[in-house]
Amino acid sequence: MHTLLALALGMVLSATSLFAGDLTITSQVTGKGAMAKDGSQVQYLSATRMRVNHAGAKVDSLVDYGHEVIYSIDHAKKVITKFTFKDMQETMQALEDQMAGMPEMVTKMMFGDVSEVKVEQLGADTVLGRPCKKVRITLGKMVEELSIDPSLQFPIKDYAHSMTMLNRAPGPMGTLFKRVYQETAKLKGVPLRTHITGLMGMDVTTVATEVSTTAIPESAWALPAGYTMKDGGKEMKDAVKSKH
Repeated sequence: MHTLLALALGMVLSATSLFAGDLTITSQVTGKGAMAKDGSQVQYLSATRMRVNHAGAKVDSLVDYGHEVIYSIDHAKKVITKFTFKDMQETMQALEDQMAGMPEMVTKMMFGDVSEVKVEQLGADTVLGRPCKKVRITLGKMVEELSIDPSLQFPIKDYAHSMTMLNRAPGPMGTLFKRVYQETAKLKGVPLRTHITGLMGMDVTTVATEVSTTAIPESAWALPAGYTMKDGGKEMKDAVKSKH
């Protein structure tokens, strides 16, 4: 469950989309809270696959949209954990059923009111010498500021749908993620700087240090040899069943 949540938050840090050619963004991540392992991060994005390599966390994530599968690659433990979209969705549905009776007061204390979203235009910004538009999105307790380069596009064809399906989470967390993906997908560009605060103690800044639109080599998608493969979907479903 922790792996799923970390992966979902990592995707929030990645933001927006349209349809374009391959895109590689190298960034520096600093801060505290979930997914805040300081260090360099490289995002490889194509129309059918996405990979995020994080040197600080020593955990990479590889998403294959065509085969509807996710791989979490733990380099410290030399373990690859596989999740299918189907297993993740079934697990999240079971968790939502278990959380149905949670008092509204508790969820608002954790996430705030996730029913309304506020989008503010903050003017111009520059990252890597590239003109950007700065935007602030406030949803519940989470505040996300993005400096977006409108000349770039992410290659994922339907980002909001894909990311909502991929990162489904139970209860208000799921609602928050869904709304964030929907709003960022409307912004028409690629964020080169993000700053997220307010969600579960997060205060994380991600700043692009290099952008490339050249074709991504097949070697970037390869899983490391000699690692142990685990069925993460089965483990998640077994964990949920044990709580009944």
